[in-house]
Amino acid sequence: MKHRLAVGGLMLAALVTASGWAGDALKSGLQVGEHPTPFHPLNLTGSQAGKKNCLV
Repeated sequence: MKHRLAVGGLMLAALVTASGWAGDALKSGLQVGEHPTPFHPLNLTGSQAGKKNCLV
């Protein structure tokens, strides 16, 4: 029982310490106010294979 309590205490201390060292929050995708950059797809199949051509 004492062994489990000691291991649990060490794990809790490691978790608290690691959370203090954590960096900034992760960001995904465009942020507010940002604009997307141009996208020029390269076709791999079909009549336009090897050429940059939008399929839309």
